[in-house]
Amino acid sequence: MIENKVRDLVCVDIDEEKVMVIACDSSGGIGDKEHDALKVEPFITGKYSVRVGLLEILCSGAKVISIVDNVCAEMEPTGREIIKGIKSEMKLAAIDGIPLTGSTEENFRVTSTGVGITVIGICEKKNAKINNISEKAKVYAIGKPKVGSEINFYGDDEIFSYEDLNKLMQLDEVLEIVPVGSKGILYEAKELATSNKKKFTLKDNVYLDLKKTCGPATVAIVAIKENKTDVIKKFKNAVEIGKII
Repeated sequence: MIENKVRDLVCVDIDEEKVMVIACDSSGGIGDKEHDALKVEPFITGKYSVRVGLLEILCSGAKVISIVDNVCAEMEPTGREIIKGIKSEMKLAAIDGIPLTGSTEENFRVTSTGVGITVIGICEKKNAKINNISEKAKVYAIGKPKVGSEINFYGDDEIFSYEDLNKLMQLDEVLEIVPVGSKGILYEAKELATSNKKKFTLKDNVYLDLKKTCGPATVAIVAIKENKTDVIKKFKNAVEIGKII
């Protein structure tokens, strides 16, 4: 059963077969303005601001139908570059044909960059990977926890990728996939278990920092049928972190 609110997702029934899935994320103080805390090109701000919402929707099994970007900066030049970054990430995720809309701030001078993102998707309920764990499962983390300047913004092969996601979505053994953000791997694993009305038990001696922020979803956790975990061996940076029972 898909509830109205599942972790960071809002789910709205369309009919007996389909559900609308909505995800949001925000970014503040990341850009090239005077009071930004992390100095990066606005293009990079756009790319990594939309990444979290995209992964939230795609991991749920939904098809993205629209993205809304609320840029808390002027259109020229900052907003224009942020939108270019968003479109670049959409192309990377192979969804560059969908509608993109939003707004910019034209009334006041902005000295710190902010972006709010909403991603909307439609999912066939029978294909949804939401509250889908009805049996014992092992949980793996794929990707390395990173935030800010730790990330190679122009191509980081240590973080969770759309290629990883596409491969995982083809596997019947995979029950659910959850992107990890600022609250860390352990928090998301516990939330995944709770939303499925189950319990997460942590594996001993996991070498990853399970409480570190994973920034713009540099890690995803994957729940796999307990006796079908051989499929995970093909993924680099996959680390077993525990079980859902």
